[in-house]
Amino acid sequence: MAKQPISRRDFIKGMAAGAASVATLGILNACEYSTSSSTAAASTGDTSAAATAASSGGYTPGTYSATATGIGEVTVTMTFDETSITDVQIDVSNETADIGGAIGEDMAAAILEAQSADIDGVSSATLTSNAIRTAAADCISQAQGTATAAAEETSTSSSDDDWLGEEPNITDDDCSETLECEVLVIGCGVAGVAAVRAAAEEGAQVIAIEKGDSPQCRSGEYAVINGKVQANWGRDTWTKEQINSICDFHVQESCYKVKQAIVNKWANNIGDVFDWWVEPNTDLYIAPETRSAIPDENADNFLIPIFYPLPEAYDWTQERFPCYPTSVEFKPDQSVNFNANMDAAVATGNVDAHYGCFAEKLIMEDGKCVGAYIRDANEGTYFRVNASKGVILATGDYSQNEAMVQHFCPDVIENGITRMFTNVDVEGNFTNMGDGIKLGMWAGAQVQQSHAPMIHHMGGGADLEGVGVMGIAGFLNLDLNGKRFMNEDLPGQQIENQIEIQKDRKSWQIFDANWPEQLPYMPAEHGGACYYEDYASEDEAPANNATYRNYKSPYQLEAAVEDGRCVTADTLEELVALMYPDDEDAQATALESIERYNELAEDGFDADFGKTASRMWALENPPYYADQFETALLLVIIGGLESDENCHTYDENRNIIPGLYVAGNIQGSRFAAEYPITLKGVSHSMAMYYGYVAGKEVASL
Repeated sequence: MAKQPISRRDFIKGMAAGAASVATLGILNACEYSTSSSTAAASTGDTSAAATAASSGGYTPGTYSATATGIGEVTVTMTFDETSITDVQIDVSNETADIGGAIGEDMAAAILEAQSADIDGVSSATLTSNAIRTAAADCISQAQGTATAAAEETSTSSSDDDWLGEEPNITDDDCSETLECEVLVIGCGVAGVAAVRAAAEEGAQVIAIEKGDSPQCRSGEYAVINGKVQANWGRDTWTKEQINSICDFHVQESCYKVKQAIVNKWANNIGDVFDWWVEPNTDLYIAPETRSAIPDENADNFLIPIFYPLPEAYDWTQERFPCYPTSVEFKPDQSVNFNANMDAAVATGNVDAHYGCFAEKLIMEDGKCVGAYIRDANEGTYFRVNASKGVILATGDYSQNEAMVQHFCPDVIENGITRMFTNVDVEGNFTNMGDGIKLGMWAGAQVQQSHAPMIHHMGGGADLEGVGVMGIAGFLNLDLNGKRFMNEDLPGQQIENQIEIQKDRKSWQIFDANWPEQLPYMPAEHGGACYYEDYASEDEAPANNATYRNYKSPYQLEAAVEDGRCVTADTLEELVALMYPDDEDAQATALESIERYNELAEDGFDADFGKTASRMWALENPPYYADQFETALLLVIIGGLESDENCHTYDENRNIIPGLYVAGNIQGSRFAAEYPITLKGVSHSMAMYYGYVAGKEVASL
C-alpha cells in the first residue's frame, strides 16, 4: 500500500505557531499514484550502522542528545549505562500535534525495548519517524564514541562548499542485470510523467525510474494560453502581439538571464499541449466560473478558471505588474489528472516503471549519454539501463539540500526562509535533493548561473488552509518601527523581497471596516484578495468549492480575529498599541505614518511611493484591523542544467551533450533571479510542456 502523503493542513498545523506567512502552503498537496508495475522499498532511516553497534553494547555511561529534522526539529535524549539504553525521551513538540506529535512516547518505548534505533516507524508520520530514528542513532553513536570520529572524517574529506562531491564509482561489475530501452526517464513528477507518456505514445520503449513509491505531484495550478480548454471561458483569443508581450515580461522579470526561445515556444504551444494533458481525464468537470458550485460526483476532480470573471475594476493591460488571465487550477489538486496521464502511458504497453529506485550515475560513451546505473533500494542491488535514444532527467529541484542552497541561493538561508516540501522517497528522505543536477554535472553538463527561489508572499495571518487574512491586497503596510516603506501595490514575490529587508523581516498590514468596498479595486493577482463575498459561514459558500484565496467573506475575518491572526480595535491609538505593545516610539511613528497616508489618500496622489490613487483609502472607518507579514515559505528553487527549447543539455563550452535531456525544475534557462508570478502556475505549466517536448524529441531520434 502506498504511503500516505503529508497534506498541506497537517504540515501547516506543525508550522502555524511560528510562521504567519504559511499562506504559500495553500497551493500545496502531495499526490499519490498506485501501480502494480513497481519496485518499492520500505521506509527506513539511516540507522543500520547504529543498530548493529547498539546490539554489541559498549557504551560510555551518560546522557546524550541529538536532533534531526522531521516537519520541524525533533530532539531525542537517551541515557546509557555501560551495556544498555536505560531511558529515552523524545521531544516532538515541533511536529504536527495529532500526527508526528503523537508518536513520541510510543517510539521512545520501542527504542528502549529494542535497545536499538532500528525500529519500525509510523506510516502516517513518516518524516517524524525517520527524524526520531536518525537522532536516536546519533545518540547511540555518541555513547559509543563513534560520532566524533565520523564527523572528523567528514570534515577532512570535504570543504564547506563541496556540494557536488565525487561521482560514485559504479561499474557493470556491480550490476545484477542490464535492461534495454530507447528512452530512459529519471524522475516521475509532472515533467517526468509527461515525458513518459509522450515518448510511449510515439512508440518508443520507455523505462521510468522514480525513487518514491509512486509518481509524485502536488497542488494544481497551470498557466495556459489559448487551446480548447480555455475556450470554455472565452480565453482562447490571445493574439501573437499579446503573447509576445507576455514572453517579454517573463524574460524581463528574470533579468534577461533566461533563453527567450524557451519561453516563446512554451507560450505559443502550451494551449494544445494542455488539451493533450487533460485528454486521459475523461471525468474531469470543467467549472463555469472560479466560484461555481461543484456537483458532489465531481468534487474530487474538477478544473476552475482562476479570476473568472475578472473583477470589474481590473484591467491587466493598465497594470505595472499585470497578472495575465491565463490560469486554471485542478481541484482539490491535480492527482486525478496526473495519475490518468501515467495510466495512459502504461496503457500503451511501452512503459516499464521502476519505483523505489535511485539513479546514481549516468553512463557516458564517446561523449554521449547512453544510460544510467540504478540502485534498487528494495533489493539492495544495482542494475544498468541502456537507452539507445537518450536519457531525460526530470528529477526536480534541490531546495532540501542545504549545501546546494547555500551555494546557489545563500539569501534563502541568511533570511531564515522555511523550506516546504512534502514528497519523500522510499527511504524516508525528501525527494528534492538535487540528484539530477549532480548526475548531469558529473557527466559534464553546465548548470545555469542564476537560480529562482519561489517565495511568493500570500499575506499575513494565514489560516490552516494557507490563506492570509487579506492576502497581499495593497492596504497600508508599516514596518516594526511604524514607518511606511513601500508602494504596497506589488505582486507577492516583490512583497517578499521587501519584507526580507525590514527589521526582523516583519511588517503590519492595516485596513479598516470599509474593506468590503475596497477589495474589488485591488489587482487580480496571485495571493491577492480582490473579491468580496457576503457569506456568514462556509456553509453558505458554493458547494464543494467553499473557499478560494482571492475571495473574502466577513466570517473569515472574524475567525482570524478570534484565532489571534489579526488584531482589531475601535481607535487607531488602540490598534497601534496592539501592534507595538512594548514600543511607544513605534506607536507614535505609526500614528504619524497613518496620518500622512490619510492625507495622501485624500489628495489622490501618493507623493511618497507612487501607489495608484484608486488603491489608496484613508483609514477612518472603525473598527480597524492589522495582520502581521513575515517571510513566506519557499516552495521550490527553479534552477538547473543549461538547456534550450528542445530540452538539450550543454557542456562547459556550451556545446550540446548528445543523449542527455532535461525537463521540469532541473531544466535551466527558464527562470532566473526570482519567480515571476504574472502567470499563475507557470512552473507546473512549463514542467509539463517541456516534459512533453523532451519525450517527443528523444523518441523521434
